[in-house]
Amino acid sequence: MNKKEFSSISLKDAILKAAQEFNIDEEKIRYEIVTEKTKYFGHRQREICITAWLYDGSEEEELKTFLKKIIDGMQVELDFETIEKKGFLKVDFKGKDYKLLLYQNGNLLNAIQYLLNRLFSDSVGKKIFCECENFRKNREKELSNLAHHYAKEVRKNGKSLNLKELNPFERRIIHMTINKYSDLESLSEGDRFLKVITIKRK
Repeated sequence: MNKKEFSSISLKDAILKAAQEFNIDEEKIRYEIVTEKTKYFGHRQREICITAWLYDGSEEEELKTFLKKIIDGMQVELDFETIEKKGFLKVDFKGKDYKLLLYQNGNLLNAIQYLLNRLFSDSVGKKIFCECENFRKNREKELSNLAHHYAKEVRKNGKSLNLKELNPFERRIIHMTINKYSDLESLSEGDRFLKVITIKRK
């Protein structure tokens, strides 16, 4: 994988430089920000440094091969397709045994997503998002409604509330919802994959 460094005043310009250097469309550029070389000079002036490389799709094929081995090893009837989205790669599962992925609030689906991100997100150059039968879309709506309900309780009673342990996807929805309330805050506690969220007044 041929990687090169590029610097500019914005991330967009740095990616454009990389695309011009590799003589390819911006969509086929993958990158990571080099934090130790990225500098900020006050509010308006900055320099962003990235390491960029050409994405030829081979990393995605490795991901597909890996997933097929997992499914074969589980001996279940599942299929999937990968869909390129802006900012992330979607892996959409379907098949006769899809309910196994969604059992206990999608524990297996979350575990597969976590594993794929640890193994392939850097090489693919995107976060990997796993979905099955619109589970995450429906769960997101459910969690958002739950967070609004708890926010009203905290506002009314003034007492902090602790939610049960949640995975990273679920915590993100809660935090995003509570962030809409200027007088409330949400904090994650714990050092494991599953953490408890506390909602309280600022």
